Amino acid sequence: MKNKHQEAQEMATEITPVVRRTKEPGFWREMWQHSRLVLRLMRDREVPFYLKILPVAGLGYALFPFDLLPDLVPVVGQLDDVTALLVSSKLFIELAPPSVVARHLQSIRESDGYVAFVPQDSTSPNNVDDQLADAIIIDVEHEVIVNENEEAS
Repeated sequence: MKNKHQEAQEMATEITPVVRRTKEPGFWREMWQHSRLVLRLMRDREVPFYLKILPVAGLGYALFPFDLLPDLVPVVGQLDDVTALLVSSKLFIELAPPSVVARHLQSIRESDGYVAFVPQDSTSPNNVDDQLADAIIIDVEHEVIVNENEEAS
């Protein structure tokens, strides 16, 4: 005989969709994907030309010999160059059309093996709302407790 907990687990596995969860890349892999995304967006015709100036300006600042903080100062001198590259590329990605960014990012992550995409049939009975698929089933017993002060009145 099954207890309530086992029945709840079975019911949860029945409504879980076939799509596998994505695993998250580490910091250095994410930085590599970020760089590849910038390069792909630079080549994409759907990204406006004026936005493509941002990463070029960041790279120009990093390569230009005159900086706000001289490169002769250890660590801090290179830190402003790295910051300029990161800020310009992040701003470029944020301002690029979201659909283009999503398409390229998904392609990059799939090629690196970080997304397991299993398409679902929309007419399938196992296709449930995301909210229902992520639902947490809590099985508890409850008891109504009457306040002694309320009984006296």
